[in-house]
Amino acid sequence: MSNVFKKLISRELGEVNYRRYFSFVKKNLETKISDSQTIYNDMYEKLKYRDLKAITKMHNRLNDTMLLAFRISKNFFFAFIFYLSASVFLIVKAPKPELTIVALVLMSACFIYKAYEFIANKFCYIDAQIVLVYKAVLDRIILNEHKSAQLKR
Repeated sequence: MSNVFKKLISRELGEVNYRRYFSFVKKNLETKISDSQTIYNDMYEKLKYRDLKAITKMHNRLNDTMLLAFRISKNFFFAFIFYLSASVFLIVKAPKPELTIVALVLMSACFIYKAYEFIANKFCYIDAQIVLVYKAVLDRIILNEHKSAQLKR
């Protein structure tokens, strides 16, 4: 399972481009160089010929993905509190030890999944940087389209 940003960029721009951008940003982070202009230019060249409707859909999907990443982070605290309180409740009120153990194992499996999802989305600095560049490219293309539409009037 990968984070939501990786899924979006891989789907929108292709797995090969995602890997290339990831390698470039990772190399820049290791050398402490902040150069996202190269990625920006590459993405812009790939997307500038698409029509405004397609770019708008891409922008909407990006916004939905950003909200999903925020929601995953926000809901993890509630999932943790629920897991903790339900575990304590089951241990204290254990009518049958076998049933309690099965319930705790199932809840722990669900919580481990949520924890993995949270960690994968929380600590994806490289993907977040790629997404920020992607957002800048989409915003620029939409802005240019609106300016050119106004000039035609």
